[in-house]
Formats: sequence, C-alpha cells, structure tokens
Amino acid sequence: MTSVATLARPVQHDINNLLTVVFANLELLKRTAAPGGPQRQLDRIQEAAKRLEGSTRALLSMLRRPTGQETRLRLSELVSAIQPLLLLLLPTTGSLLLELAEEDAPVQVDRTAFEDALLTAAQEAAEVLPRNAGLRLVTEAREGEVGLAILHPDGLSLPALNRLASLAQRAGGRAELGTDGLRLTLQVMPGQD
Repeated sequence: MTSVATLARPVQHDINNLLTVVFANLELLKRTAAPGGPQRQLDRIQEAAKRLEGSTRALLSMLRRPTGQETRLRLSELVSAIQPLLLLLLPTTGSLLLELAEEDAPVQVDRTAFEDALLTAAQEAAEVLPRNAGLRLVTEAREGEVGLAILHPDGLSLPALNRLASLAQRAGGRAELGTDGLRLTLQVMPGQD
C-alpha cells in the first residue's frame, strides 16, 4: 500500500492532464456537432469523463491518507468525497441518497478507518439490498454536535455498521444501532464552529 500511495499523486496528475485534453476537445466538438444525436453522444462522453474524474480523485485521495490517525474533518465533506466510490459499490441507479448538512462543524475521527467502514457498508448493502432499495446517508448539524445516519430498509444486517459505531464511540461520540440503520453523534471539536 505504501508503494501505491507513493504513486497516487503522479497518477492523479497524469489523469488530470489526460482529462483536460478530453474535456477541451469535447468542448470544441460540441461547438461544431450537429444538433440531436451527435450532441447527445458528446454529452454522454462528457458525463462519463466526469464520472471517471470523480472516481479516480476519490480513490487516489484515499490512498494518500495516513492510516490510524484521528483527524479534524466535516462529515458532510467526507461523505461527499467518497460518493463516487459509494456509487460504484451500489450498482443500481438511485440506490444511494445523500442528505448532507451544508454547514456541519468539524469533528475528530480516524478518517481512513471511517471511510473504509462506510465503503464496506455499501459493499455489504449491495449484496443484500432488495431490488429498488438503497442506502440513505444523512448528516445533521446540531448545537455542539454533528449527526450521521446510515439508513437502510428495516431488518437489513450490515456488520460494517458495528465498525462505524465503534469508531464513533472511540472518538467520544454515541452510536444507536436500530433495525433501520445506524445513527451516530459526534461532538464538535472544542473551540471550533
């Protein structure tokens, strides 16, 4: 993993350079393409390139993070950053619903372990979710604390939620595991807003 982490920055730089060429040429082509089918095809190519950019950015960013260290972060930013990877793990359109607070205060948790547990929960959910069902992740900013709910259809068992609960408790927070998912509460870092 150390070797892969060392490669993450140059690989991301190379991908960014290649995608810059793709996006620039797509814009040029869109200006001259006939309306209708050709424009729609170029739009699909552009959307695919944006998804590639988001997925590689999320993956390479995770590889560069130190493990086993608690860090200051906003839960809504953490979930947003790994959203492309969550979407890859949850195979059907609409199987991930995010409701993220715009202004949640920073908390302190082991980011790498937290991201890993969220991704594992998505993978577990993908294996057992009923058709047309999905995960719902909700962050809430409250006075002095931040909440994160990972909700799923009643009765679904996702062992990774126990890891998330343990991580939250280790960081001084609370965890409530119910039949419909997990609700975490983490204390805002003292002196921070």
